[in-house]
Amino acid sequence: MTDRSRIGFRTEPTTAIVDGWRVKLFCQAIGETDPVYQDPAAARAAGHPACPVPPTFLKAIEGEHFSSAALMKLLDVPLRGVLHAEQAFEHLAPVHVGDAVEVCRTVTDIYDKKDGAFTFIVVDTHYHVDARPVATSRQTILVRSPVAAA
Repeated sequence: MTDRSRIGFRTEPTTAIVDGWRVKLFCQAIGETDPVYQDPAAARAAGHPACPVPPTFLKAIEGEHFSSAALMKLLDVPLRGVLHAEQAFEHLAPVHVGDAVEVCRTVTDIYDKKDGAFTFIVVDTHYHVDARPVATSRQTILVRSPVAAA
């Protein structure tokens, strides 16, 4: 279904500054109440130079960089029938409010299952602060063929 020649496609890196207000709103949205994420004094008491971000906050930064919807459009995949199947993060170092996070995404695999009824697109995202890797994520996107959706 999807052009496998797109395996290896890589977005150009972009940078997003982690804003404390956005982290606070994100915490409210996910129900995170640990003060270390929102109170600079609590963060310093826990040994952080500033408030760290919750682990899944990186998904919000990823979406600012090059959202999955934008990536699907680039790959000529109609958004109808597209599902976010899974995503896993590997955290290498904390990310804090005020950090400039560089984000880059790569299509690492495209494969079919059920005789082409389902196409899976695997996208790896790399996050860097000051040229140092701080996290990676692997997202699997499921695309149902129009025949499978009927």
